[in-house]
Amino acid sequence: MSIDWSPLRGVIEQNERFLVTTHVRPDGDALGSEVGIVGLLRQFGKDVRVVNASQTPARYDFLDSTGTMFEHYASVAAADDLTTNRALVIVDLSSWSQLGDMAEFVRSFPGPRVVIDHHLGHDDLGAIMLKDQTAEAAGLLVMDGVLACGGVLDTWTATGLLTAIAMDTGWFRHPSTRPRTLRAAAQLMEAGAAINDIYRNLYERNTLGRMRLIGETLSRLTTTLGGRIAYATVTKADLARAGAIPSDSEDLVDYTASIRGVELGMLFIEQPRGGVRVSLRARTGLDCSSLARSFGGGGHHAAAAASLPGSMDESVEAVLGAARSALEQHRAP
Repeated sequence: MSIDWSPLRGVIEQNERFLVTTHVRPDGDALGSEVGIVGLLRQFGKDVRVVNASQTPARYDFLDSTGTMFEHYASVAAADDLTTNRALVIVDLSSWSQLGDMAEFVRSFPGPRVVIDHHLGHDDLGAIMLKDQTAEAAGLLVMDGVLACGGVLDTWTATGLLTAIAMDTGWFRHPSTRPRTLRAAAQLMEAGAAINDIYRNLYERNTLGRMRLIGETLSRLTTTLGGRIAYATVTKADLARAGAIPSDSEDLVDYTASIRGVELGMLFIEQPRGGVRVSLRARTGLDCSSLARSFGGGGHHAAAAASLPGSMDESVEAVLGAARSALEQHRAP
């Protein structure tokens, strides 16, 4: 699907001050896409702020070497007027639930809004929707937008976009990876993005807390439905015992889907404010997004997530029941 980027060009031409944001618990695609948008806007001399509902995980600090670009909404909302003479660019989401504490802020935002996203389904965010559900990463769309708007892929912008694409394709191992994905990665490397440094920053700077959390999580890995489902849980007590923080659980769901014969992997994470978030990974064609939507979530065909209001035991029971039903109706090829 080809996107007409002229609406984005129009918003850039008509506004001087911009606010950029993304979804709660931002990952590499979200933060890297924000870097791409900031790079584009700064090239046109625009005033840009990046404010997110969640704090930035430490593993992504290399994208913001000064520690000043990614701002936390809870820290600045009361002190600053973030709406004055600004346009809003939202990347890697198109649902109210994914805006977290910023949802009401976005609802009342008086300026123009632009959404750049690749997820299945969307809410009416009152925005110009620049969306391609076939895209493997929001970062790939942002890259297209940068070039379509006459921007340049400098080293910093390219580093953010390569981080986005690599993370959302599982470092080019997911089925979404296509020849164009690798061509885009090559173009970003030619622009100065050092793929070896990106990988080292993401995967070779683990904290002791994260490593201990991985060990605890794997020790409780459970299979069911004849080995077709694997799941694990992470509680607040687990985090405290391991000396870990919530963002240390990023990517742990991939372990659940790495077992031979598993068709659906799930990770249940107890949330600081209550409730449980479940991440889903399918390996044989099951539609994760459909399963997630049944619990008010969403995502992609092979990777999705949802938040449940109940306890860990209640959430595990509910999702396992739905997952068993879905898999009993779906036979692996």
